[in-house]
Order: sequence, then structure tokens, then C-alpha cells
Amino acid sequence: MDPPGTGAAPSVSVIVTVLNDPRVLATLETLRRQTLPPLEILVADGGSTDGTFEGVAALSRQDPRVIPLRVPGTIAESRNQALDRVRGEIVAFLDADEEAPPDWLRALVRPLQEQPEVGFTGGPTPAKPGTATSVGARYYDAYLRRFYDLVARAHPHALPMGNSAWRTEVFRRLGKLDVTLYPRASSEDQEFAVRALKAGYRGLYVPEAWVHHDFSDLHLGALLRKQCTYATGGYVLWRRIGTTYEASTGRLAPYVVPPGLCLAGGLLLPFPEARVLGDLLLGAGLVSLVALALGLWWDGRRHDGEYPGWRYRPLEILRRWATVIGALRGFLRFGWSGRRNLPGPR
Repeated sequence: MDPPGTGAAPSVSVIVTVLNDPRVLATLETLRRQTLPPLEILVADGGSTDGTFEGVAALSRQDPRVIPLRVPGTIAESRNQALDRVRGEIVAFLDADEEAPPDWLRALVRPLQEQPEVGFTGGPTPAKPGTATSVGARYYDAYLRRFYDLVARAHPHALPMGNSAWRTEVFRRLGKLDVTLYPRASSEDQEFAVRALKAGYRGLYVPEAWVHHDFSDLHLGALLRKQCTYATGGYVLWRRIGTTYEASTGRLAPYVVPPGLCLAGGLLLPFPEARVLGDLLLGAGLVSLVALALGLWWDGRRHDGEYPGWRYRPLEILRRWATVIGALRGFLRFGWSGRRNLPGPR
């Protein structure tokens, strides 16, 4: 890479992961129109059976920069296989349901070009206009916008790999993504970011390097299932390396204690000698839960102008419950060590 400040554009490879998602064709069109043209666009297909791979292959005949790769496996395994093919000085990652504005790549790469201590960058993923139509999607869009502003900005290891750029040398030096974590949602991007930070690289949030995220298939049920799955992967990572950025005892307690009181009270009600205590616990739990919902609603209304959709913040209760369920599932399946019944390296 040219020395910082020379203005010479580095060579950039882009990896797009996909599995049975024809939206990737729209994603690729936005990458072909970048003001900083990528050297190559590697489409890591994890095993599509719906014609997605064939559609990408047809596009590659029009634009040789588009390189379709059959790389079956988890996202981490597919990305690792694509990384073996990367030729650029920088490698950027994008997901199949994201679309990038023309200056996205230039904005994402600029700090890597100008600041030699920066090893990776990441940007926000707001909802694509018109796709956040359900209450769950509108809430999650607001949550993500706030997450990037308040969490990812301060904790770069929380930046998702979808919409990120890395010096290729980081992978050459530190190795590939960990494929021995929870296969369905392994948080391998967070693990690798922690590895990079410990190695002395700096991570940087770049708010102007945003991409649109298609939320047309997201509703409340899908959001809660996704959160539960992510929490299982997050539990495994926490037990493996001790790192998290959101779920902690203090943050979860307000969402866990009220239903815990209700459950304890309900269990005591059938016993006459404990019925009074059961009534007290049940009442305290219900009052606490209502108070929590009202507090979240009030805060959501106050900040809805800044983060549209934050008015639905009482849904945070359900999201946190999904987090607890996912973590509990991780404990039961993978043990306190977070290593039981997990795949080994290939």
C-alpha cells in the first residue's frame, strides 16, 4: 500500500457471502458502480440451490471482476475459502442483503489508507428505504442505528464483518476466521476483531461508510429467533475468550428479575401456607414488568426523532428474553466451558 497521505488508491478485493438469496445481484450491481472500483468481487456461495449461483455466474461473464466461488460450509468457512483467493491489499466484506452507495468503498477504505495503525474499519447498516414495514423491523432498525452510534463507535470489536474492510496483512499475520465456534451464528467476526486488537491493530467506526440493509423479510418472530441464535453463538464466544459487548448481568437483570418474581410467585400459589408470599412476589413481578415497559416506552418516545422506530422500545423486553434463552441453550448444549460438542478445525 502506498504511504499515508499520497492519495494513491489501494487495491481492494470485496467478498460477498450468499446462500439462496437472489438479492445478491442487486448488491453486486451497487459494487460495480463504486467510485473506488474494486479489483475483484468474490462471491462466496455457501451452497445455493435456487439458481443464485447461476445468476452470479451469468453476471461474471459481463464483468470479469465478479468471481463466483462454490465454497460450501458455514459463513466462516466460506469466507476463509474466499480469503485464499484475495489479491487486493485490502479486503472488504458485504452481505447479500446489503446495497452500497457509490462512495461506500472509498469512505470505508480511506482510514486504512491514511492511518497506518488502523487494521480494520466498519460502517452502519440502516434499513433500505421501504423495507422496514413490520413493527419488529422498525424497532430493529432503530436499535441498530443506536447500536452503531453508542456501542460500535466505542467498541470496534462489536462491528459486524458485513460492511467492514481489513488490511489483507491482518489475515496473513493472524490466520483465518475461527471455524470451531457455534456453526449457526459463531460470532467469528467478533473473535477475529478481538484477535486483531490484541495484536496491536486499531479498529475504527466510519459512520459515513453506510450501506442499506434489506429488512423486507424481517418481522418480530424472525427477529426474536435471530436474537436467540446470536445469543447462543455469543455465549460460546464469551466462554471461549471472555469477551462480550452487550449482554452482562447488570444489563440483563431488569429484564430477568420481574419474570423471575412472577414465576416464583406462581409456583407458591398452590400451597396455602405460602399463598401470601406468592401473591406478594407475583404482584411485585407484575408491577416491575409494567414499570419497565413504561420506562422503555417513555425513553423510546423521547428519542424516536433521532432513531425512528425507537418508540417500539418495549419490544426490548422480548429481545432480552430471547438473549437469555439463547445463552441458556448455549450452556445446556456446550457446557460452561463453551467447548463441548463443538466442531473441531478442518
